Amino acid sequence: MIDQNAPEFLQTANKFGIKLGLERMNSLLEKLSHPEKHLSAFHIAGTNGKGSVSAYCTSMLAWDGKKVGLYTSPFLERFSERIRIIDGREGLLSWEKDDTYGEIDPDSLRRLSDLVESKVKELLEEGQEHPTEFELVTAVAFLYFAEKNCDVVVLETGLGGRLDSTNVIEKPEACIITALGYDHTDRLGNTLGEIAGEKGGIIKKGCPVFAMDTYQREVLPEEAEQAKIVLEKIAKEKNAPLTWNIGNKAERTTQDLSGQCFSWKESNYRIRMHGDYQLENASLALLAMESFVSEEAMHEGIAHVLWKGRLEAISQEPPVILDGAHNPQGVTSFVSFLHEMPELAEEEPCEVIMGVMADKDVGRMLDILVENWCVPVGRITLVTPNQKRAMASKDLRDAWKTALLNSEAFYNSGSCMYNAIDKLHAIDDVGEACRKAVKRAVKDHSPLYMIGSLYLLGEARGVIEEELKNRGNK
Repeated sequence: MIDQNAPEFLQTANKFGIKLGLERMNSLLEKLSHPEKHLSAFHIAGTNGKGSVSAYCTSMLAWDGKKVGLYTSPFLERFSERIRIIDGREGLLSWEKDDTYGEIDPDSLRRLSDLVESKVKELLEEGQEHPTEFELVTAVAFLYFAEKNCDVVVLETGLGGRLDSTNVIEKPEACIITALGYDHTDRLGNTLGEIAGEKGGIIKKGCPVFAMDTYQREVLPEEAEQAKIVLEKIAKEKNAPLTWNIGNKAERTTQDLSGQCFSWKESNYRIRMHGDYQLENASLALLAMESFVSEEAMHEGIAHVLWKGRLEAISQEPPVILDGAHNPQGVTSFVSFLHEMPELAEEEPCEVIMGVMADKDVGRMLDILVENWCVPVGRITLVTPNQKRAMASKDLRDAWKTALLNSEAFYNSGSCMYNAIDKLHAIDDVGEACRKAVKRAVKDHSPLYMIGSLYLLGEARGVIEEELKNRGNK
């Protein structure tokens, strides 16, 4: 996804594709006098939940009075979202009110991009390979965080871990491994053990490691066990103390559209995010931060987190929920949330908007949706996100038809997916689909759900918010 407001040098770097490896990054950082060596960092890898865990950790550290740099990807609406500084409690409260707060300013972004570009030219003159877009942005982030004298930085890996450009951090404060799943298997391996080996590549000698239970939804038990063995082996080889969130999980006490409350280690917490998986993410973040921040910072920091596009309720009347579920695990978590909120089943038949990337396991995602959907459906609109990797809306509609025809739910008159083929509609234009769906949802007081891709959410979120505002429902 390209933001036209980003410096042209970074926009055009997409043509260099995705290439794992640290040689290019190390060469570039050497030219830049290694800004990363001046950073104290928490390094986060995993398949699902990296962004949420990063946000939880950032908020707790900020409430504890730290000036925190946050580096995440991809962005939803603005390129500058990827590089952000939250300065203490006041900064955290400002971020809560204004989601643009703390983002790298245009002048700094352009100035540091120009500096990186000048060093890339030197590398090319020496016959070295051009860095990838992610490597360039990571270098800009390192420069910015070092320049602003951040007390600590929370770094989310881009892809994998072992060969990810963020893995030049030599002595992180801690490494955090979130939920593992089958994503980017063409690059990271086809088994969970292989994927764990790549994610676990961020573990450094003597560094404390905090890891999510490998036994997750849509993961075969034998594969989960293999992943667990792999991570334990890496930690042992690096003499890195490894703590699992097994036995340290959160237990929900209440949940509504404003968030959920839970108990963890005999203490009560509240978060504004939804779903079982956010309880797991929150408990992992609490476990990791327990030795680094005060108890007050744990309670207050985590309560102020609002991470866009993760079961995000941007309206309650009508209910409008955006979720970036883009793989089988994510979709399983989404439908689990629907089951956790029985009041949603009492609403009018819902609007669903879905768009996906063609390189995802779309067939399995749809099988999960069809078999587990539990709320009345009025209309399912399939769209084509503005992304090269996007699946065309008509192809997604065909995939939906196949999933429905292969499912008993389609033929069961008691199922929410009964005869749902008649409810499928393909529209290429995301904006048009959003405006029409919001209009119907407001008119009929029906819930609106958007799922399938963070890229889709980034394209659609502003349109939906504007349409809700125009209709007096925001």
